[in-house]
Amino acid sequence: MITGILTRQLIYFHFRNTIEDMCKGYRTYCKKLYNYLAKNLNWIKKTANAKPKEDIYWKQVNLSFAQITGIWHGYSKKPPVWYKPAIDFDITPIYMIQLYGDLFDLSKVFDKEPGSGDVPDSGHCSGFAKLAPGNEDLFFSHVAMSGYNTMNRVLKLYKFGYDHNVAPGYTLSFSGYPAGISSADDFVLTSAGLAVLETTFAIYNKTLYSDQFVKPVGQLHCWIRSSIANTLARDGKSWSQVFSRYNSGTYNNQWVVLDYKEFKPRQEIPPNKLLWVLEQVPGYVLARDMTWFMRKYSYFPSYNIPYFLAISKMSGFEEQAQKNDWYKWGSCPRAKIFDRDHVKVTDIEQLQKLMRYNDYKHEPFSRCKCVPPYTAEASISTRGDLNPANGTYELDAMGHRNHGGLDFKGTNYTLFKKLRFRAWGGPPFDPLPVFRQVWDTTDIVANHYGQPVVWKFEPVETDWETDVNAHL
Repeated sequence: MITGILTRQLIYFHFRNTIEDMCKGYRTYCKKLYNYLAKNLNWIKKTANAKPKEDIYWKQVNLSFAQITGIWHGYSKKPPVWYKPAIDFDITPIYMIQLYGDLFDLSKVFDKEPGSGDVPDSGHCSGFAKLAPGNEDLFFSHVAMSGYNTMNRVLKLYKFGYDHNVAPGYTLSFSGYPAGISSADDFVLTSAGLAVLETTFAIYNKTLYSDQFVKPVGQLHCWIRSSIANTLARDGKSWSQVFSRYNSGTYNNQWVVLDYKEFKPRQEIPPNKLLWVLEQVPGYVLARDMTWFMRKYSYFPSYNIPYFLAISKMSGFEEQAQKNDWYKWGSCPRAKIFDRDHVKVTDIEQLQKLMRYNDYKHEPFSRCKCVPPYTAEASISTRGDLNPANGTYELDAMGHRNHGGLDFKGTNYTLFKKLRFRAWGGPPFDPLPVFRQVWDTTDIVANHYGQPVVWKFEPVETDWETDVNAHL
């Protein structure tokens, strides 16, 4: 509840920027959406009430809804009689904020934009895990990329009084959004020694959006499944097992789970357990131990394209890749930049430089069959606003749009031990121009309440005011 009270203004701005106008001009879509959500919440409530208290998974479901209920009561200034523990399963503005990522797919399931199958998704990100030379250090980093209206951010630390044996991820630090109890970027560090990130990929095979795979009964959305996995998991395998339950087929991502317990500076990397990768499509989840990849290549990149062939085929990426390398794992611009430049990352300064990198006018891998012959969307951190509105592009995703890198988050072995990380808010600059609000100078239209005009900030390192440790 205190979150709702103390961050009320931030929540209000974020809600206005992201959720408030969601249904304007889309009444039919929203009628379908809210009907589906009401049925889903009813199933969650009945199931949670029916489960025994010893069921630790559904106990976490209850606790998650208790948390967002408290935020809603604090935010909405409920009278004092409401200032007591409660669990509501209602569609409130706070609940809708949790669904931020899941709405990417739900908007397609319920046909918000008919015929928009090839319109680029707004939630594209870059993720990166890297071993330093000689195994001196282990880096983990993420850049969120989305619409500039989503740049109201909060860095969070949750420390819960859970039984450490039952919930090893009792402490979580992450980058997030006002009122959001999951990261949604995602970039999360847990007291169990896990670092977790994801990058989203589109579903081009629309048959997966059938009611056989996306339905209101028997499924939980990604935001709550990821939160529960972060709390209950001890390692990459158990994280994958917990997350895979009740797959909703929404917010379909590639998840990268790095286990810092398996890393010791200057020692040989173990043959397994260090790195797990999970990919989800509606109706199916595939997860594997990918430690061998880190041992062989010293890094693992994530850039919104499925790695596993089975997922590539199911999602429709394999077919898309035949049309353009933009959709091909290992051959898209970000893949080539990561492959060329990962060797430069020897400390957190170089990590930050790589993850904020965008020099699209001079970068060979940013070139395209476009006018002008390059795109600011083909880099580790993007700047869609810099592409000219009158340009011509091979794909809509390469063009001028309300989309870009929102931040940088990165950690290493030393910082991770205290669940600390470095963060930098705002789109990348240097050598690019500093991001200034584009609303008055371009045709990009989006709400931007609570945002500064000029986004020229410096990086910060979290330094929590309470005792925090990862169990390594």
